[in-house]
Amino acid sequence: MNLLKYDGHVRNQGLDLPLDPDLSQESGQASVDLIRTLAVFAEAPASEHIHLWKTLGIEESPSASDYADIFLFQLYPYASVHLGPEGMLGGEARNRVAGFWGALGRNPPSEPDHLAALLGLYATLSEQIGLVGTSSSELSNVSEAEALMITQGRDALLQEHIAPWVPAYLERIIEIASGPYRSWALFLDKVLRVELIRVGCPKQLPLHLRESLPLADPRTDGADAFISGLLAPVRAGIILARSDLARLSSELDLGLRAGERRYALEHLLSQDSTGFLQSLAAESARQAVGHEHRRELLGITADFFLDRALKTSELLRTLSDGGARITAGTVS
Repeated sequence: MNLLKYDGHVRNQGLDLPLDPDLSQESGQASVDLIRTLAVFAEAPASEHIHLWKTLGIEESPSASDYADIFLFQLYPYASVHLGPEGMLGGEARNRVAGFWGALGRNPPSEPDHLAALLGLYATLSEQIGLVGTSSSELSNVSEAEALMITQGRDALLQEHIAPWVPAYLERIIEIASGPYRSWALFLDKVLRVELIRVGCPKQLPLHLRESLPLADPRTDGADAFISGLLAPVRAGIILARSDLARLSSELDLGLRAGERRYALEHLLSQDSTGFLQSLAAESARQAVGHEHRRELLGITADFFLDRALKTSELLRTLSDGGARITAGTVS
């Protein structure tokens, strides 16, 4: 697969790692230990993580405030936020992920859709595949059919619950973060590309996407549904971080309300609906470029988000050109 276009898209952001280790094994898949290490970094930092950062050639380890800014205030590391129709923690998307854990014969953790949990599960399944048939392994007597089920489970985890949101999520971290978390995101992006190349593009859309409704039109569905949809990546095709709202408000010389993104978004729309909708349309078109660059890697999954982002941009421009005024609960 030719990924030069996608690699160039990432490199153009000026985000080179301090080193570029061999990410894959002879089998053409990423190292299990490397995946597990990268999974740990999606959790709150701890003193025992410092040496792990250094093994990746990243001398500076993140602080608790660094972690909070990225993972608690800007970009939430949960599949349910990115793949759920509400754009919030929990709900149907989390239940679907928990059900996947159960289908693999595992008890789901309290946060089954957290990025660290998903990567940890992926590493465990990859490790099991590598141990099948080895004399010193508990899996030495696993049948070919059982081994195939483990492999299919791992690949389904990647295509159904990781690939639909993590590459775009990492791109946003690369744009917003600085220091170790930027390097971590670029590192994990490279590792996932190794795995995605190995498994190939999906034959059908992941269930999360097949059952997702598009962004609501405020003229027919109301302002509340529209605003909620803008914060649900699976519906809008974009990931809106608080830093995006801060940047757009500064460009338009608008006040940014403290608190949750929804309240900040409502406040910006109430001040200058036309101008803010126009700026948000441009941001949607910008994020669509990332989906475009991932089409060769993700196939119809990238096509889905590209279409959503472009349609969001088109709707926002139409609303802006029509002079729509959108406030909480009303459209005029």
